[in-house]
Amino acid sequence: MAPPTHWTLPAPPGEVRVLVSGYQSWSEAELRPLTERQSVPLMRWRHEQGHDPAFLPSGEAGVWRSHTLIALIRPDGGGWVGCAGDAAATFTHWEARAGEGNIKVTCTQEGTPTEVAWEETGNVIGTVEALAARLGQAMTARTPPPLRVWCSWYSYYREVTLGAVLDNARLARELDLPFDVFQLDDGFQAGIGDWLDPSPDFGGHARDLPGPLSELGFTPGLWLAPFLAAPTSRLAAEHPEWLLRGEDGTPLLAGHNWGTPHHALDTTHPEVRAWLRDLAATVRGWGYPYLKLDFLFGGALPGVRHDPTVSRAGAYRMGLQALRDGAGEDAFLLGCGAPLAASVGLVDAMRTGPDVAPLWEEESRRLWLGDATGPSARNALHTALSRWYQHAWYQPDPDVAIVRRERSLLNDEERGAVAGMLDVIGGLRASSDPLGGLDGHELGLLRRCLEISSPDRPRTLTRSLGGAVTHFGRGTFNLTGKAAEGIPAHGYREVPHD
Repeated sequence: MAPPTHWTLPAPPGEVRVLVSGYQSWSEAELRPLTERQSVPLMRWRHEQGHDPAFLPSGEAGVWRSHTLIALIRPDGGGWVGCAGDAAATFTHWEARAGEGNIKVTCTQEGTPTEVAWEETGNVIGTVEALAARLGQAMTARTPPPLRVWCSWYSYYREVTLGAVLDNARLARELDLPFDVFQLDDGFQAGIGDWLDPSPDFGGHARDLPGPLSELGFTPGLWLAPFLAAPTSRLAAEHPEWLLRGEDGTPLLAGHNWGTPHHALDTTHPEVRAWLRDLAATVRGWGYPYLKLDFLFGGALPGVRHDPTVSRAGAYRMGLQALRDGAGEDAFLLGCGAPLAASVGLVDAMRTGPDVAPLWEEESRRLWLGDATGPSARNALHTALSRWYQHAWYQPDPDVAIVRRERSLLNDEERGAVAGMLDVIGGLRASSDPLGGLDGHELGLLRRCLEISSPDRPRTLTRSLGGAVTHFGRGTFNLTGKAAEGIPAHGYREVPHD
């Protein structure tokens, strides 16, 4: 563990903006005035499930914490950028603190000390991109061509059935929709941790799906949360020694979902890694070369491990490597709820924001409870747009388009903003709408959302419509609640070109 590194910047805090990135997929990334306040959730379980509990957002005015990379931007577009050089066994934490007429920046590392870049620059956007690309190169980033995915989650949630997935796949083929992958999401399994046993409500077994999907010309995809185990699971009952533990020796709780808290697996335990390899190999053998690996933060939570000499980042990486080994080098792995930089080189794609939802936002949760890591269109845009540079680490996944009007609270402007996000991010394209309920207008928007594009770049980081990176080369987003710069609230407008 290296001692902290400090810099003092001769800049008035009131004139500087800060670009920060949270720890994992759902943690907030923002572009904010330095003197504002970084929110920390009031709910303790959101610390584990939405952030790094070992390095939480500050909760203080004028104090901003960031993971892996940070940038401070002067009004002229210049400023300072810091970025880790490697993240395979190390978490790099940044803190910027407003002082009296200056700014104090601190970098600390948890794990094996690694090189850290710190540069003053006249072009923060370009330097952020260059340092992020250097990290990607050092970790041998995997950036395959982006795929177009239909997933079951936002249509059926945990009530998904084998028949419903096949019905949508057949209709996609009839409508000539250009999906590459059909992904079976959460709901097929008996429980979290008991992945090989079917839910009695699924109407079959997950291994029954790849054959029909392949015959229709789609790549079969499957969702797993491989580092978690429900307290009621057979996995937890049969292998309690596999669970990550607290100082008192009891299994840790790793957040709360599916109506219950859940446990995390100790990925330093050799039997756990063997189980992870076997799990990935088994579902690959069923015919799933595309795996979405969710809730991966569980592999890096603070706790007492079988091998206490391994850092949290190293433990996480060991578990993810076991999954890669089992699935095969040619498998397509999509990470989600995952420590971002620590995944580079092992995943092909990564969710870079919270879940989209068929509503703009839960304002009370964000403002009163300090939590913007939950599902909403606003949260997804806010964070994914502010991580534009991470296409050098993997294919970014900003989550699904929501084009349906039924069973949705999004208006036309908000659906258009989500579509604009997909175009600007330029990574994976995904949808989860029930295809049989879409009218001609909605199908037209869906086809537009499935058009592959190259990643866009910000025009500026010196202004923002909503506390995020909002001004891009191809268009501008307005994430605020009222019209601004000729753009309606929650809207997106393309930049006119000659």
